Amino acid sequence: MTAIDEHPDPTLDLLRATASRVDPVPDALVTMAKESFTWRTIDAELAELVFDSLVDEVVGVRGAGGREQARSMSFETAGGAIEIEVDRGRLVGQVAPAAAVLVELRHPSGTIADHSDVVGRFRFDGVPTGPVRITVSGEGPTISTEWFVI
Repeated sequence: MTAIDEHPDPTLDLLRATASRVDPVPDALVTMAKESFTWRTIDAELAELVFDSLVDEVVGVRGAGGREQARSMSFETAGGAIEIEVDRGRLVGQVAPAAAVLVELRHPSGTIADHSDVVGRFRFDGVPTGPVRITVSGEGPTISTEWFVI
């Protein structure tokens, strides 16, 4: 939300309504603008999934008391790693090398963002199920995980 949206101005509202009626933005232009937005992270390094407890562990899939165990995953690039654990809507993780960086959890309905602490730890609560991707941005190159389903 911008400062303009926070303080509505009747003149701006009238101008917006008139412009959308007289000269609406073509649907093709809106589609192209949305598609071009994906290019903003084209230089990000893709972190490869190297471990997934859902696939790699042969031990039982149920924990004590019949509760499902947390899922652990590791992603690596030449310059770093992202370790995560997902359990009942909570995702905790750590980036290596350790640093305070911006960590974004992307999912189909939006993005959740937070900063890791100085040792690289981060946490997201209320994580929706479905496809997600983690992107880490700091002083070094941006790193993104593959899309994965939780």
